[in-house]
Amino acid sequence: MSQPQGLSCAAKLARVVLDNRGPLSPAEVADEGRLSEPQARDALAELADVGLAEGVCGLCESKQEVYELTDDDGSDADAGSAGDNGCEP
Repeated sequence: MSQPQGLSCAAKLARVVLDNRGPLSPAEVADEGRLSEPQARDALAELADVGLAEGVCGLCESKQEVYELTDDDGSDADAGSAGDNGCEP
């Protein structure tokens, strides 16, 4: 896993947490990475902005989005699978 230049420390940490623990909500990333929830949300947004992470349908009852890493090349191989998990848009 190479580290792109220009990411904040929190975004780099969030990327490692997602790589090690799988898809997580911002609150879970905050807990695992010892970040505040606002830092974790900002870090995940930063990763999403550069194409390294993407939001997937999360806990539908609480409307909390879950994030996962994208493929290393930035392509979205699972683009069609988000609708198959029982969550509504």
